[in-house]
Amino acid sequence: MNKTIMLRRRRYVCSQLLGLIFLIMLNANTEARAAATSSFREDIRVTGVVRSSDGEPLVGVSVKIKGTNKGVNTNTEGRYSINAPSDGVLVFTYLGFQRREVRIAGKPQLDVVLESTATALDEVVVVGYGTMQKSDVTGAISSVKLKDVDETKAVSFAEALQGKVAGVNIVTNTGEPGGAITFNIRGMTSVTGSNQPLIVIDGQPVESSFDATYAGSNLDGTVDAPPADPLAMLNPNDIESIEILKDASSTAIYGSRGANGVVLVTTKSGKAGKDQTTFSSRFDISQLPKQIPMLSNYEYMLYKNEAAINSAILNGTTPTPVYNQAQLDSVARLPNTNWQDEVYRNAFSQDYQVSFTGSERNKYNYLLSGNYADQQSIILNAGFKRGGLRLNYERNISPKIKVGLRSFVSLADRKFGLQSNWTGILSGTTVLGALAFNPLQIPYTGDEDDEIDQALQNNPLTLIYKVTDRTAIRTFISNFSLDYKITPYLSYQLRAGVNDIYSRRNVYYPTGTWLGDTAPDGYATRADNDNYNYLIDNLLMFKKVFARKHSINAVGGFSWQQWFNSSSSVINMSFPSNTLTYYNMAGAAYPGRYYNTDRDRALESIIGRINYTYDKRYSIMATGRYDGSTRLSPGHKWLLYPSVGLAWNVSNEDFFKEQVKFMSSLKLRASVGVAGNDNIAIGGSQASYALNYYPIGSTIVPGYVVNRFENPDLTWEKTTQYNLGGDFGFLKDKLTLTVDAYSKVTTGLLINLSLPASAGIGSYYTNVGKVTNRGIDFEATYNVFSKKNKSLSLSANISPVDSKINNLGSSSIIYGRGFFAGGGIVLGQPVTAAVPGQAISSFWGYKTNGIYQNQAEIDNDPALANDNAKSSIHPGMVKYVDLNGDGQITDADKTVIGDATPDFTYGFSANFTYKKFSASMTLFGSYGAQLLNLNRWMLGSGHANTSMNMMKDAYEGRWYGEGTSNLYPALTTEAVRLQQRFPDWMVEDASFLRLQNITLGYTLSLPKRYRLGDIKLSVTGTNLFTLTKYTGYDPNVNSFGQNSLNNGIDLGTLPQARSYSATVKLMF
Repeated sequence: MNKTIMLRRRRYVCSQLLGLIFLIMLNANTEARAAATSSFREDIRVTGVVRSSDGEPLVGVSVKIKGTNKGVNTNTEGRYSINAPSDGVLVFTYLGFQRREVRIAGKPQLDVVLESTATALDEVVVVGYGTMQKSDVTGAISSVKLKDVDETKAVSFAEALQGKVAGVNIVTNTGEPGGAITFNIRGMTSVTGSNQPLIVIDGQPVESSFDATYAGSNLDGTVDAPPADPLAMLNPNDIESIEILKDASSTAIYGSRGANGVVLVTTKSGKAGKDQTTFSSRFDISQLPKQIPMLSNYEYMLYKNEAAINSAILNGTTPTPVYNQAQLDSVARLPNTNWQDEVYRNAFSQDYQVSFTGSERNKYNYLLSGNYADQQSIILNAGFKRGGLRLNYERNISPKIKVGLRSFVSLADRKFGLQSNWTGILSGTTVLGALAFNPLQIPYTGDEDDEIDQALQNNPLTLIYKVTDRTAIRTFISNFSLDYKITPYLSYQLRAGVNDIYSRRNVYYPTGTWLGDTAPDGYATRADNDNYNYLIDNLLMFKKVFARKHSINAVGGFSWQQWFNSSSSVINMSFPSNTLTYYNMAGAAYPGRYYNTDRDRALESIIGRINYTYDKRYSIMATGRYDGSTRLSPGHKWLLYPSVGLAWNVSNEDFFKEQVKFMSSLKLRASVGVAGNDNIAIGGSQASYALNYYPIGSTIVPGYVVNRFENPDLTWEKTTQYNLGGDFGFLKDKLTLTVDAYSKVTTGLLINLSLPASAGIGSYYTNVGKVTNRGIDFEATYNVFSKKNKSLSLSANISPVDSKINNLGSSSIIYGRGFFAGGGIVLGQPVTAAVPGQAISSFWGYKTNGIYQNQAEIDNDPALANDNAKSSIHPGMVKYVDLNGDGQITDADKTVIGDATPDFTYGFSANFTYKKFSASMTLFGSYGAQLLNLNRWMLGSGHANTSMNMMKDAYEGRWYGEGTSNLYPALTTEAVRLQQRFPDWMVEDASFLRLQNITLGYTLSLPKRYRLGDIKLSVTGTNLFTLTKYTGYDPNVNSFGQNSLNNGIDLGTLPQARSYSATVKLMF
């Protein structure tokens, strides 16, 4: 019995063991067969491109075969190539993007799109002296990526910003290629100083004032010319990104130079992946966007006849027309001379870009780029040429030491198409000449009798072909950096930089021109201007996260910068021949005048900023800069500029994640701080002396007299700014909205105060007055869709602003410059002024109430009850308003008749891609600004006392009998224009909406056998149309640049051209 049981147990155990052995052998055989099968499985080469959801190639994406360590990274074009099993799986990973697995399934080509995991607040932005995560930033900063700027016709990066950023207003000073711009951030803060923002390129503050390229600023007003834009020397295609610092929390780190905002420009660096070469070529055709209707030759004769008859009737003489009927009939059969057709052309331009980039991970990166641009002006025989080279290089010498060099040099040659000058006299201005020159005259033939007309006018083609006016500009910007990592959290940084801008201007008016003949025998000027500065920064940077919740980002150190300026100019006259022009300065019979100035200044600073963030929810940032300037008096050279900012990332709170479903992110910000403006003339706080001569008995004795008082209390302009803002995200941050409300209060305005004649001195600098700017900035971006083969994004911004002068101390009004000193067009009085309660750029003149229709209106007008000049008033003259009610029209009746400050500016952009096709557009505009059309003083006032032509709308809208017009006066030959009073109807509404550009592009991918990458073809239209009521060429102009008191004037200013461009871009 027991034996039987034992036997059964043994059999059972044996059967179990045999079964287990069988299973093991079966499994081993299966694995061996699988291995054998695997060993015969074919590997294939898989290639493709990895892009983000918006279609951009991603550099450095990890591409691995699942289950192995075998992998590659994508190159600079987002391309990869890997040998993998035909039935394997590829795993794509990239920081900030969702991990993705893709089955190969035997496909040799796999293009992959990765979706971003980051929110808008995860973005890293450049701030002063470092970078920060956007979620930690407490200030108002706008970022712009200058993508594909080489396809547009932007000469300066500032042009590329038009319509892209809320709170930024960019106005053209001239449509000349390379011409200057007026660049304001959140309104104007200074009445007489600069309102331009500080420009910082790769950490190097650069000279952005037009004085940097304005060689010959002491030359005669008759040869005054619009300045060049120093920033136009920088190649826009070299720029990676631009950050606009707007509020005090952001700008206080720049202290005495931050009141007008700060623009941080970061240039490109080498990218991870293989070396890449990019070449682009662009061809442009530009033209005058519109013509201003002027009288034809026949209409001009009728105009002169009517004016002569009207004046004869008023003077009680026999009316005699200037031209008889036979002359009228003869001219009616002749072709008309339209001087705008003669002066302007279709301008052809070309631009070439080449760049070489490369990088080796954790070792080095480099960018070497070159560019050449040859841009014709739409004015004949004028243009702008620029060539430049850039080298950006960074190298990790060791795990702790990194060095970098960013250097740029450019040479530019600018040939002026002579434009406006302070006097408005037509001897030196082509744009005005094209409007004003007598249409009965024939175009330039080379005969001197045809070249000069009355009223100081040159035939405009004479100016174009005979006058030489050229400026050569050399720009060099270079900075060296050394970073030493003391600990993983603490590093030292040394920056040393230089910025040198040199310009030389040469002008020659030969005989046969008005200025050349009155010299006499030729008029030449030569001017040199050299601006250079040095910078040294010593900084300590600390960045660490404690206990996973406490984050500190701090910077502190010292900065020193010194500027030097040397300028000289000479005017010589009466040359033996025109052949050598300004090259024969020594041969002039009359050496004329010589000017020379040498100036220097320095700025020393202590810098500090600390940002603390708790648990990615609450942030506080404190900033301070202690600046000392040699421009100011002892005891006032140093001043501290502090700021503090707070931020709350509400979307990181638990209640937000649980209860708020309609928003994906929310951040609230608040800041307050002080920034400054030290833009005062060097030596402005010191007394100055001038040479004079006095008779002592019968002897004239030279001596020096005080011509400016010392002001030992002169200090900085100070701008205190308050900012409340919020960053909102919706639909998983597909829609983002940024809103900032601000108040900027500037006190201690640096004003060159006029003194009474009894003081014996004209003016002196002092700190008086207050200016306030209040506004709201809105920016919105909506990524409508972003898929593998198509994307659409929209962005918009709008910026209402209220700007006004609160007080000017003891001054009730500060006047701008007077215009038109002679030439039969006398005004001789300022047309702009700074007035308390009004905007800085206000227009100054007389209110009008139509035109006197008959003598009874004149006799019964209370405004003339006590006016001694009443007898000189006739029907058809302008009816001025007696504001103070004293029964006469005097200077006391002048008032503000408008201002150039817009109520708001706005912009809209759209970007669309579909497979290899792309399209983009930008609209921008301004509402509420006014423009003083000073051209009308000469060409629209109805005075025919010179040979100038007349604007057609003013001629057709003139008064020529009772009830015929109530706007433009009757025609006359009287020399005194409009009773020498400036009327309000010359101030026009300059609101506009402009289609700034449209670009269409297509990318070709060539077969690999050509060893080329992609080829992108694109066409662009710039300044395609402008909707506006303004009757001049361009509503977005400013003839007199950065001069705040003469802001918003159009006097013979060349408009921005309409352009059509074609671009070819190769990447290999």
